[in-house]
Parts: sequence; structure tokens; C-alpha cells
Amino acid sequence: MKTGFLLIIAFTFQTLLAQENKPMAVYTDNEAGKNHFQDIQLYPETIELTDIDTKFTNLNDLNWLKLPAKENRIVLIGETHYSRYIRSLTNKVIFALNTYDYYPLVIFEQPYSLTPFINYYIHIRVDKEAYNFFNNELKDCVLTVEDSIAYEHLRRWNKTNSQKPIDIGFTDLEFNYKATIDNILKPYFYSLKNISQSEIERILELGKVQSNQFFFEVQSLLALAQKQNIVGKYSFINISYITNVVNNLLDTSNALRYEFNYFRQKSIVRKLTDDQSFGMYIKDKKVILNGGANHMQSKLVGNDDFYPEGYFLNTISESTKKRVYSIMLDGLAFSLNGMADINLNNCLRQGNQYSSIIERMQKAYRDKLIEVNKCYFVFGDRNDFEKMIFHYAYKQPNQAISFNSKDWDKINLGSKTENAIFKKLEDENDTRAAYDKVFYIPYSPIVHAREKK
Repeated sequence: MKTGFLLIIAFTFQTLLAQENKPMAVYTDNEAGKNHFQDIQLYPETIELTDIDTKFTNLNDLNWLKLPAKENRIVLIGETHYSRYIRSLTNKVIFALNTYDYYPLVIFEQPYSLTPFINYYIHIRVDKEAYNFFNNELKDCVLTVEDSIAYEHLRRWNKTNSQKPIDIGFTDLEFNYKATIDNILKPYFYSLKNISQSEIERILELGKVQSNQFFFEVQSLLALAQKQNIVGKYSFINISYITNVVNNLLDTSNALRYEFNYFRQKSIVRKLTDDQSFGMYIKDKKVILNGGANHMQSKLVGNDDFYPEGYFLNTISESTKKRVYSIMLDGLAFSLNGMADINLNNCLRQGNQYSSIIERMQKAYRDKLIEVNKCYFVFGDRNDFEKMIFHYAYKQPNQAISFNSKDWDKINLGSKTENAIFKKLEDENDTRAAYDKVFYIPYSPIVHAREKK
């Protein structure tokens, strides 16, 4: 979307219900202005909805980050998934933090097994070598165009900022279980001597069907690999890494078999504290974490059994306690943009929620109910607080919007005259209590799934 987006297409927003493939609750600029808070004068802070520039210098709208960058050990960036603009803002925050101070590790919410491959890529200085490595090793595991752009930004930073190199890490489960076994474990274990490939294949097949027996039998392969000092195609494919991948597969199996949130969060925290993963960074260096909204809460709000890694770092971890700063980037509406006519079957395997959103919006598009470049709601219920956000989006196009404490006092006071609005503001205040800074991103193209090559 370009700067004139609001004026060019008149900013028609609609609700896309999960149960039906039709848009609803359309409101215009005029309708957005007629909200419960229309008589309250607010002065929102803003960030431009742009990506980092080629020289890493378009940071004037992030000057407020200078003090948090210097005072904290951890910066958390929570997000609504699938927003291109949120990914762009995340890039800007990462490089602002490394301009104002130095955060040598950035951790994303992706499967752990990708860590050394992506990290190797972002440290390749020769462009042709990087291009070849990406096409040989990464083309089937970097799922969106926006991911590839973010990794290329990091590689470009490392080329031009040798005094402040940035590493990358991932802490999530192995959601593509079979691919992890086929692409990582199989070629490594096939290098073993004194054991037949048929026996290795038998053990790995147990893993592909998520048999608990796999985790007993694979220990013999790990022991043999350690004894033979097996190293894979690249030096980072060693016994320590392969052991970590097996442990992450076990965490994944437990999460899928038993209680998902508990075992997933236990796994993530284990990787943050284990010196074989990212423990040494967390203990000794500054670190940025980016992930879904719930994961990046620095304070625990409510009685949810979800145990965020952000809360762990801010409250429990001795090396980072009370030295954590959390930012929430809250996306509200999406356009199909370049995904309108893309067949998901021709794309790399995406998450279920993303696929569901694309399929619903594409059907509505085929039925001529929505337009490619207009934005539609895909989450939550409509409310006057949301209208207020869009009212300010009309006044300040292409900006993320944040309200300071004084404005929130006015918003909270104004909400108490209507029960429905008051309940919505209770939820918003819970969000504010969980983070140090909340920005609303009113609209964005949805991220673009990478097609199979």
C-alpha cells in the first residue's frame, strides 16, 4: 500500500465472519468518526508503516526507544501474526535497538531446527554465495516473502556493521515433524558407520509416526554419532545440534499428544535457559524476542494457564528480572493484496490459521464480495473502540497508533457510560498492563506465502 491508500480507495473496511464467506459491518470514514469517543480529544503517538531503509537510518519515529534500549537486557516484540506492516515495524525496531545500543541475538517464533541454517545465511558476506546457499538449503523452509526480506536485512546489517554482528535463533516446536526427520536427521545419521541404513530408516520411521519408541531407540544413533564425531554437510550440523533437534521433537510430541500450551512453553523456556541452546546469551548479553502476542507479555494478566516466556524473563530469570521491555504490535485488518489469486497448494506449507484466513478471503473475493486491495477484519468482534482507531487512521494515514497514559485516562473515563464499551476497554487495559507499549496497526496487506520452486 502506498501513502495515498486511504484517499484512493476510501478505506472501506468490512467484517469477514469465520462461519460465512461474506463481508459485513462495513463502515466508511464518516461512520468511523461517529464512535462513542468522538467528543474526546486525543493525541496519539505514531510510527510510520514502513520497513527499514537500505542504510538503516529511517529511525526518527523510534527515538522513544533510546532509553529502553540502554536500560534493559531483553526487548520483547509481540505481534498479531500475518501482517506485512507488523513485520516491517519489527525490522525497524530490531535495527533501532542495535543502533541505539547492541542486542547481538534476535529470537523469532519459528522451529528451533532452522537456527544454524538461517544464522549461517545471515553471516555470508558474498552475495552470490548467499544466493546459492538460500536456493540450496533454505528455499523450502523460509515460508513467506516477508521472512526472506527480514533475513536479508539481517545479512545486509552484518555486512556493513562488523562491530555489531547480529545472530538469529528460533525457539519453537518442530511443527513439520516429518520434514525435520527427513531433511535433518536422516542425512546426518546416514553418515554413521557400522550400522545399516535399513536400521537407521526403521528407527526414523518410528519418529515420523510420532511413536514414543522412537525417542528410546534414537539414543543409540546419538551415542554412535558422538563416538564417531559425525559432522554433517556443514560444520554446525554436529552432535550437539542434532541432540537439540531430537529433544525438540520430543517436546513437540509431548505437546501434540498431551497438553499443548504447557509442553510448548516448557520447551521454549528450556531453550532460553539451556547453555546448549540460548542460555549463555540470556545470561550474559542483550536479546530481542519476537513472537505472538501472548508469548511476549512481560507481565501476567488474568488467570490464564498460558505461561509466556516474556513473563519468565521479566519475573523469574535472575539475569533478566525487571530488565525487560515489552512492545505489542496489534494488527486489526488485512487485505488479500498479492495473495488473491495464489493457490495455497502451490505454496510452502503454512500454518492452519493463515491458510484458513486466505481460503475464506479468497472465496469472498471469487464471489465478488471483497476487493483485492481493501482491508477486512478477520479477528474479533466489532466495537466503537476499534472505530476510534480507524478514525485516527484516517487523520494520520499509514501510521501505527499508540495512546499515552493521559489519553488512556480519558478513554477509560469515557467508556464507563456504556456497559459494552466498558467491557471492551477492560480487555484493552489488560493488554496495556501486559506490555510497556502498545501500537495499533489498523490495516495491512497479509503476508505473502512463498511459492514452491
